[in-house]
Amino acid sequence: MHTSCETSVQHSLNNELRLIERSLTLSIKQFKTFYANKQFDEAFEQLQFILAIIERSKNPEHLSEALVCCVNFASIVSSIPQSDMLINSIIHTIDTDSFPQNLSMCHYLLSIHALENNNNLEAVQYAKSAYFYALEMKEDRLFYECNAQLQLVTALLEIGSFEEAHKYIDQFNWYIEHCKNDAEVVFVHSIQASTNFLKQNYEMAVFAMSSLLKKFNESNEIMYTSFLARHFYRIIRKHPEASLLYGDLMTLCEQVIERHKSYIPAELNTSQNVLIYNSKQFYQLADTFFAKHINENNLISMYKLELKSHMNFTKLFNLIDSESANNQLIIYPYSEQKFLLITTDKFQDVLLNNKQFKSSLMYIGSAENTEQKSFYELYNELNLSIISRS
Repeated sequence: MHTSCETSVQHSLNNELRLIERSLTLSIKQFKTFYANKQFDEAFEQLQFILAIIERSKNPEHLSEALVCCVNFASIVSSIPQSDMLINSIIHTIDTDSFPQNLSMCHYLLSIHALENNNNLEAVQYAKSAYFYALEMKEDRLFYECNAQLQLVTALLEIGSFEEAHKYIDQFNWYIEHCKNDAEVVFVHSIQASTNFLKQNYEMAVFAMSSLLKKFNESNEIMYTSFLARHFYRIIRKHPEASLLYGDLMTLCEQVIERHKSYIPAELNTSQNVLIYNSKQFYQLADTFFAKHINENNLISMYKLELKSHMNFTKLFNLIDSESANNQLIIYPYSEQKFLLITTDKFQDVLLNNKQFKSSLMYIGSAENTEQKSFYELYNELNLSIISRS
């Protein structure tokens, strides 16, 4: 027999789960909008929110959509601390028969993470698993299959398994005369360039890599340009005199990689207690922050802000007396130039009266809990307001 207290707790948990599933639905939709509009820093911020709460979801379709978002940013996701732990924890929850695409994407992401961390043999095994599970799909498997194929061939090249790589190239029919679209042409040219470099056909390889990297640097595409630039970089660095002979080529790779790295903020050496970098920690703290201040009937404001060119985070936080915030302020940098700020009306006045603080920022969007709202509801309201103006 349930007591009224137990019933109340269960009702509260059910409400929170409904809010989380609704937030995931909206954030995935917002991710797709930002991504399609090439607003990659905003898209990546949505992805960080999705990853922070996806483990609490009971909806396997939400997991599928979240993993697609991860795959779109695969090379960048691999650089998030402990991202492999999150993916491994997700794997154990997947129904293999119903959602083989989820297992394919998880193994694909783990393969990229392994390559980024020089675990090359592990990367090949994960890529083979990603390909295996992609083939288990009944329909619409082209996206998953193609990604796994590309990862498998490039990983094999990076460990020097030319014969096995060539066997798969034959199996996938990855030759120029069989390419069905521009993306496949780029993949084939990239694989040929890597093979030539590793087989010491340097002149042909350098010309092809240079041409491809210049296109990547001008492109608004992020998924494959990031993937292939990192692949080239690892291949080139295998040469004992890479810096001396191929410095220009490495610089081209770095330009593509650095541009994409700007979607993740560099962590500061600061003792500011209002500054939160871990996305999961931030969303948990923000949720607690809201519950506390709503109970005290305090007005809460949430802003997305961008630093002006003369300002950086170190200078900005020196303008904020975080000690006086007294649990009235949370700041979350989500790219090199942009951050989320949550504060109450009590501390908002302190910030707004700071002329230097105000003059250093551009406002992207804002929302306030003029009604009783949860953190999740206000967060989605803020992002929807930004999308409506885009």
